[in-house]
Amino acid sequence: MSRAQKISLGVAAAVLIGLGLVFAYLAGRGSSNDAASSDGSSTSAPAQPIQISEMQVTGAPGSHGGWGTTLTMTYVGPTWALLNPIRTSTPGTFDVRFDQQVSIDQSVLDAAATEADQHLMKLTWNPASQTLVVQATAWAAPASNYHAFTDNGKATFEVVRTPTPKLTNKCISVSEPAPYTKLNGITTVSGKAQLFEAGPMTILARVPNTGTTSTKVKTASSALEPYSKDVTLPLLDAPAEGYISAFEPSAKDGSATCEVDVPVYMSPGG
Repeated sequence: MSRAQKISLGVAAAVLIGLGLVFAYLAGRGSSNDAASSDGSSTSAPAQPIQISEMQVTGAPGSHGGWGTTLTMTYVGPTWALLNPIRTSTPGTFDVRFDQQVSIDQSVLDAAATEADQHLMKLTWNPASQTLVVQATAWAAPASNYHAFTDNGKATFEVVRTPTPKLTNKCISVSEPAPYTKLNGITTVSGKAQLFEAGPMTILARVPNTGTTSTKVKTASSALEPYSKDVTLPLLDAPAEGYISAFEPSAKDGSATCEVDVPVYMSPGG
């Protein structure tokens, strides 16, 4: 065998040995990956849902106008979910979804139910679809807008009714009851008034075309003074949308002046 033939055989043998080592490495790597997959060691555990520990419902002038009924949800831990609300075809009803999986225990919903009902709001959680249904239970037609944001461990969803109720009109203001709340039985109406010769002013609890009660109240002086009066609601066959109205009768002709109308939801009185 010539010297050139010996060199060629040596090179061929080295190439074959190198290829064998490569194949062996790849086969071992595939086996390791298969083993890891079969025992689950390389599969990350699914993320746990973010827990909501508390819900609160309040009412106040809206952050962007109108009157806001605000649902505030408190998260557990450092991770927060963002809200993705959708206005449904039903007036005053919104489907609130989250950008991450969340968990809301029924006890949290139950704890907020009375407060929500007082502010004419109903909350229903569907864990399967991850949808929180927020429904205006009365005065739904004006509840056409919303605002949503998440900050500092809390998610806020504000249902906005428009236009903004006018709670002050020249000589009379009403601070209680709050707009878009539920009233039961005897209701306290309070605020401030500056009345001619200290009044009296008239307070009505009225459901248009259905029923009205009327009472009068005087203030301590003709200056701007606080007032408070218990008012009986009209006798109704069923709960209804109505108003608490306060005004000063004109000294000239008895017509209503400085009138304030607070939209409310009244239960049957009597």
